[in-house]
Amino acid sequence: MNVIALEGCTPEPLLFYLKSLGLLRLLAEQRDAAARSCWRQGIFWIRTSLDRSELLRFLIDEYQPTPLVACWNGGSGFYKTDRQEGIQAIEQSSTPRL
Repeated sequence: MNVIALEGCTPEPLLFYLKSLGLLRLLAEQRDAAARSCWRQGIFWIRTSLDRSELLRFLIDEYQPTPLVACWNGGSGFYKTDRQEGIQAIEQSSTPRL
């Protein structure tokens, strides 16, 4: 197991805290179910089977965004009068991650 310090992920402000938890969730769901984390001296640490370069490669090349549709937003495609640009861009994309 590798222990990687992520200096840009801190417990404050709240946005950085949430970023840290989101990163751990994605890593555990999509690549390394055994990943663990903690904060030490204001820095987020991840224990994972990936080394730093593999973690970066996962985030750049393999990470798949969590599916999200906000049906109350115009453009979601749920209503006839919705803007369609956003949903059409996703539908027409050849990117496997979308």
